[in-house]
Amino acid sequence: MVAPLFVKEVVRTCLRIGKNDRVMIFTWRHTIDLAEALAKECTRAGARIHTELGTDEIFYDTVMNSEIKNLKTTNPFGLSLMDIATAGIFISGPEDPERLKSVPIERWNLISKADKPFYDRLFERKVRSAEILLGHVTPQRARTYGFNYENWQRNINEALDVKYEDMRARGMKLRSLLEKTQTVHITAANGTNLTFDLEDRPIYLHDGVVDEKDIESGLIFAELPSGVVQLAPSETSANGNFISNVPEPTTGVLIPHIRWDFKDGKIVTFEGGKNIDVAKEMWKEGTGDKNRMGRFTLGINPRAQTGFTYNPIVLGTVTIGVGDNTKIGGNNESDWGFQSTLAQPTVELDKKIVIKQGRLIQ
Repeated sequence: MVAPLFVKEVVRTCLRIGKNDRVMIFTWRHTIDLAEALAKECTRAGARIHTELGTDEIFYDTVMNSEIKNLKTTNPFGLSLMDIATAGIFISGPEDPERLKSVPIERWNLISKADKPFYDRLFERKVRSAEILLGHVTPQRARTYGFNYENWQRNINEALDVKYEDMRARGMKLRSLLEKTQTVHITAANGTNLTFDLEDRPIYLHDGVVDEKDIESGLIFAELPSGVVQLAPSETSANGNFISNVPEPTTGVLIPHIRWDFKDGKIVTFEGGKNIDVAKEMWKEGTGDKNRMGRFTLGINPRAQTGFTYNPIVLGTVTIGVGDNTKIGGNNESDWGFQSTLAQPTVELDKKIVIKQGRLIQ
């Protein structure tokens, strides 16, 4: 059963849908009830809607059996929607990720490249959007990644039911500190020791609400549950190592202990635990500034827990991303990007500790 209050929050508070909006809703078979409830709420707000249905069967048949020339081509229907849509709701899928393991890396990269014009257009036209991660919470996905389904379902609802005003205040305080910072230093008990510099660039606060100031600054996309402060650091400044201690879910597998060694912002070592070859193959197939550090993210959601699919939002965590960062004001242009999360870090801003072993102290 879909909680009516959550549906209303997405439509009325997060995206602020009104009578002049044209909303595109992308759903999967297993999330039809949620999509239906969202569509009805959008209609009540006076908006016009377009709903698009995907299924696991169509998805896997497309990625596995389509001709290469078709995989390279951006979906013309999606591009056409970008010309008229004012808002978008994306519900995550597929329902069963097990078959993702069998998709060849080169096909994933072609799909990523083909999707890029769609998302470029979405940001260019500032189509305010929300991705709802409830679609990821399925028994099949829990089984594939080894998650406890009941715990995951309970925690994602807790993370969605956060006090948004308190989370925003926490994020505003961190953003204020980062605005004055020149050098960041991250350490942890697992051997992480990374420094990098910040420049005069936008600092994005993802608090679950896309308001007018967000749209003006280009922050038009919200993930729900939400809760991060994020920016693009100086791409040539990272030196040292970053070692994740939270397994990263991707294409049907979990990748533990990702390690990146950086010299002058460039990856010189890319290692990790089980399944690291999956990420490394995607990295090798990528083009552009795939070797550069691109993102620095601090989690601010006090109710989310690590160990699921939304690790970067967890309060007290640090997430580092490499590859493309053009959507957050950076200079890295690439068709590839990846991130990994560190729990219980110590973070210093200009030698002043703001997070100590995962505890926010400022």
